[in-house]
Amino acid sequence: MKIDGNAIARRLEEKLTTELLFSVPKKVCFVVFGGNAATEQFVKMKSRVAERVGIIAEIKRYPEVIKTEDAVHVITEINKENYDGIVVQLPLTSGLDTQTVLDAIDPIKDIDVLGTALKESYASGKINRTPPVAQAVFEILEESNTKTKGKKIVIVGKGRLVGEPVGLMFKRMKLPYTLIDSKTDEKEKLSLFKDADIIVSGVGIPHSIKPEMIKAGAILIDAGTSEQAGKLVGDIDPSCESVAHAITPVPGGVGPITIVSVLRNLM
Repeated sequence: MKIDGNAIARRLEEKLTTELLFSVPKKVCFVVFGGNAATEQFVKMKSRVAERVGIIAEIKRYPEVIKTEDAVHVITEINKENYDGIVVQLPLTSGLDTQTVLDAIDPIKDIDVLGTALKESYASGKINRTPPVAQAVFEILEESNTKTKGKKIVIVGKGRLVGEPVGLMFKRMKLPYTLIDSKTDEKEKLSLFKDADIIVSGVGIPHSIKPEMIKAGAILIDAGTSEQAGKLVGDIDPSCESVAHAITPVPGGVGPITIVSVLRNLM
């Protein structure tokens, strides 16, 4: 079964649109340091969704900023403006310290939940503002009627955007999981894949997970994106659909749900 992320995102958009009708107007700022064609595409997608649901969206671009302290100053000044949410689009210009820049965002306005303070608050259960990609994974598990208790869960990659936030969510849900990263032995990795009921991947290695590597009936959630022959592709080979119980496509899977989840954090 292929999970339609666009359909889930549309339902979440409709719900958010209704909630915003009974809320004070919201305003979000997307900040771009450097950037490329892919960055511009992602920012425009987020901005379009924001406008569709009734959120005022502004994009600020700083291609000339090449020092971390200058980027921090930019964010500090934006914090003072009347935005309800601030999103720094990643990746940043080479040479900028990503976490330092993200930590400069006012935690109240950090709707991506990427600043250290907010991540720690989420991990300790002090706040319920879920990291957007983790929320997307949760929505997909709900959509596929997946019972998570007692299931063997594998997260591929421990990156800032996928592995870390999804791992934090599973910990909060008291769901044990195994992490596979570049240090995992190849034989062990194959064994973990074959045994996994749920796999969440976010390493950005095109079609690196093949049908013969996975267990029949597994749930495959592909949050990895990379470019191959000019097209956006995921970590999981689409042919895995013949073996899996459920699989998310790239594009049209995790991505659209994540965008709406960022904006839901404004509420």
